[in-house]
Amino acid sequence: MSHTTMKILFLMFLAVLTIFQTAHTCSIVTSEVKIHVINSLPPMSTMRVHCASGDDELGYHNLSVNEQFQWGFCPAPRTLFFCHLWWGSKQRSFDVFATKLIKRTYDNYYWVAASDGIYLSNDYKSFTKKFDWQ
Repeated sequence: MSHTTMKILFLMFLAVLTIFQTAHTCSIVTSEVKIHVINSLPPMSTMRVHCASGDDELGYHNLSVNEQFQWGFCPAPRTLFFCHLWWGSKQRSFDVFATKLIKRTYDNYYWVAASDGIYLSNDYKSFTKKFDWQ
């Protein structure tokens, strides 16, 4: 093959890859991350949730006990999502995903609101307390 033909084939490959990347927000090497915010508060406790990033406003949601708000995204080098939770007179705002802060080894992040604080799990089996209510 000539040098010109190789250039054309390479450019066509890049064009197809770009179209694929646009159609599917995750790349071949990056899998989708899913964030779950779960209300595990006492019975009859409604929790208000607001989550966003610099690019995505995910809105306000009222969660009953055992309900969850979840979304997925493909992380970029500077991806940052935060959530603000309200439970009665208590509240807490925190980063639920920050590429620069989290060594990405998991695809699921389960943030669970309990009466004594906010917990994180990646397997929904073992939980680590991350925050107290304010």
